[in-house]
Amino acid sequence: METVPCPISGSSDFTPRLQVPDRFDPSGKEQWSLLCSKASGLIMLNPRPDSTEITCHYPQGLYDPHLHQHNSFSYRDKAYLAARSLLLRYRARIILQGTSKPLRQVRLLEIGCSTGELLNYFHRRKGIPLSNLAGVEPDAEAASHAQKVYDLKVSRSLPNEGGGKFDCMVLWHTLEHIHTIHETLDNAAKLLAPDGVLILALPNPESYDAKHYKENWIAWDAPRHLYHFVPETLAKLLQQHNLQVVRRQPYFPDSIYNTLHSEKLRCKRAKRGFHASQLGAALLKGIATAWMGALRPLKASSLVYFVRKSPA
Repeated sequence: METVPCPISGSSDFTPRLQVPDRFDPSGKEQWSLLCSKASGLIMLNPRPDSTEITCHYPQGLYDPHLHQHNSFSYRDKAYLAARSLLLRYRARIILQGTSKPLRQVRLLEIGCSTGELLNYFHRRKGIPLSNLAGVEPDAEAASHAQKVYDLKVSRSLPNEGGGKFDCMVLWHTLEHIHTIHETLDNAAKLLAPDGVLILALPNPESYDAKHYKENWIAWDAPRHLYHFVPETLAKLLQQHNLQVVRRQPYFPDSIYNTLHSEKLRCKRAKRGFHASQLGAALLKGIATAWMGALRPLKASSLVYFVRKSPA
């Protein structure tokens, strides 16, 4: 375990925010502390598992982003994979909004590419050559799946500058997991082409569902999520790497996912069943949350940020 200062301000002066559970803890007793930096306003997990300890908190077969057809057996897993596959087109369209080159010329890197479905979609459906696609994934099984099934170039760490610049770099629900956040953003800025775009998808702790579910909000996801950004704190962090947000938009599918799983976690912790009636109510609540996020984007469950290099 380690206790760290705020990565934005360097300060170790915090106020307590919440005690949150680990959704994978079968006892339901383990609690993690979320603190808010007095200097920057950043919400972060502190203390937290260090980079050598965190691996055991990503249980195989349970952590959704690492699921694939060969390790999913339950109806719930298969439903999740089907929904993820259906949303690939929508997610790809959002990401490619920031690119101006013809797609066959686009060089794209996904940091936290998991099992490689998104990169494979860019190749199979959008025509981006495999040679122009690269991924970074620390989980060995997920990376192996991406390499063997989709023939993708996937490494455990960021490539060096000798391999050329990228027109588009994607961190889709990834930045909040990274221990070496300054090193990662510094290297990302170096690898980004002068007119390139960095796409960040992040859960929003100011969302309607976060306020409603409080400690049971699934996107706290302690101890895997180390940081929780709002537009102001993200801007402060990116500024230190000569990066700036040029646009942002809600990602509506996360409203349904987060509401559904937050309701399920709340029932589990209250030792109540989660049956068809609870599922139906949670889905309706998720749709309502997505609609409210459309009306007030800064209250959406997740936000997608389009980031470019700051003008010299």
